[in-house]
Amino acid sequence: MILNSLSLCYHNKLILAPMVRVGTLPMRLLALDYGADIVYCEELIDLKMIQCKRVVNEVLSTVDFVAPDDRVVFRTCEREQNRVVFQM
Repeated sequence: MILNSLSLCYHNKLILAPMVRVGTLPMRLLALDYGADIVYCEELIDLKMIQCKRVVNEVLSTVDFVAPDDRVVFRTCEREQNRVVFQM
C-alpha cells in the first residue's frame, strides 16, 4: 500500500483529541512530549483567520497568526510540523 507522505495516517497513533479551549500550542507541545503522534488545535472560524496577518515570532521561534486587535489567534512551531491538525 502506498501512502501520501503529506497526509496524516491515523492507524495505531496516539492522538490529542480536539477539546474546547485546550488546543493551544503549550498543550499541543506537552502532548507531543508525552508521546502523542498527532495533535489538534482549537477550532477556529474562517472569517477570523482570513483577517489575520502571518507573523514570524523570532523570540519564541513560532509563526503567529495575529488578528487586527493584536490578539494571537493561532500559533505554531517547527516541533509540531506535520503533526498538527488545523481545524477551521
